[in-house]
Amino acid sequence: MTAVLIAGSPGSGKTTVSQLLKERLDNAPLIDFGTLREFHLKPDWSNQSPEEEKMAFENLLSLLGNYEKYGYTYVIVNDLKDERVQSFPTVFTGSVKIFTLTVDDKILRQRIEDPNRNSGFKEVEAAMKWNKQVKERGTVQNEYKIDNSHSDPRKTVEVILEKLNEN
Repeated sequence: MTAVLIAGSPGSGKTTVSQLLKERLDNAPLIDFGTLREFHLKPDWSNQSPEEEKMAFENLLSLLGNYEKYGYTYVIVNDLKDERVQSFPTVFTGSVKIFTLTVDDKILRQRIEDPNRNSGFKEVEAAMKWNKQVKERGTVQNEYKIDNSHSDPRKTVEVILEKLNEN
């Protein structure tokens, strides 16, 4: 089983790309890490903490192990903070491929400020800072950075599929 991480700042296109990738990978399981946290958080996340995030991450690792046990080929994971993405190859014992999406600043601002955006995340400056840090840091083991500024997320999915098929 290969854990396929779709990473990047808010507004980078993780959700859209993940959903399209799920379809292309024969409906591979898709785990949104934020959803795992919602199991135990209040609706406004006012009780979030480093401890509950750690617990949710441990739950994620257990879920991945169970999917591996039952013979799944791919499991898609998104919505991890960049620190978790960077540490993933050292804490996950199975195969992992990381696809970190980056976006042009102008495009990222437009996406975050879009009134039709279905994400609750509206902090433009925080998203831009995250995106900049991701662009500037080196890659980790089995990570590919992909510019997702264009308006066709299917192109990004094609790049991901090509990389998955290399091994």
